[in-house]
Amino acid sequence: SEVVISVKDDGYGMDPDVLLQKGEERGILTKPKEQYSKKEALGLIMLPGFSTNKAVTEYSGRGVGMDVVKKNLEAVGGVITIESEKGQGTTITMKIPLTLAIVDGMKVSVGDTTFTIPIANIRQSFKITDADVIRDENDNEMVDRMGEFYPIVRLDDFYNIQGRHRDMTDGILIWVEAADRSCCLYADELIGEQQVVVKPIPDYLSKYDLKTNGISGCTILGDGTISIILDVQSIYSAAVENA
Repeated sequence: SEVVISVKDDGYGMDPDVLLQKGEERGILTKPKEQYSKKEALGLIMLPGFSTNKAVTEYSGRGVGMDVVKKNLEAVGGVITIESEKGQGTTITMKIPLTLAIVDGMKVSVGDTTFTIPIANIRQSFKITDADVIRDENDNEMVDRMGEFYPIVRLDDFYNIQGRHRDMTDGILIWVEAADRSCCLYADELIGEQQVVVKPIPDYLSKYDLKTNGISGCTILGDGTISIILDVQSIYSAAVENA
């Protein structure tokens, strides 16, 4: 399955002959223009540096817009197609694999921060009493679930942010697992389930090695705020195995 986004206008449309002429002038054609199909001619607009504008302005003419769109779509396994008729307008269709684009998530809050935990990683969420929490020989907090003890990872401590609750009985525990690793994440409260569109972490943040700190991506919520999508396996490795 996939997400299909179609954008259509009712403008002048694109003339394949004009596109081929521009391509020939710029020396980017790979074969005689007479051998290009209409589909191939329209595809020229997605080549780096291709533009039909005669002058470069602040907003257009550099030939980077559609090239960037195509590269970003292909990076997540998507495709883009273009249909256009002179005098009738243009339709651009983008197809994105659903498994890569959307996840079912559980939103949780820690202070003013909203995190999203993939539903596929959640076994259970529950409230506890002080008596339910024990400490191991290294003074790490543990909780008993179905006869086994699991480490507790306080998200406020893990990400060094200010939560609303320190008393374990005031917040909520989310029992999560990934592969053969399992732990309980402590948050202030559950907000609710929501399908979210996954966005990759911007390249300029890659120097912070966010993946090893339990961050797999981010999403923009309906109110415009950003929610961090958690990587359960990475959190376990960083907070439990490498603690």
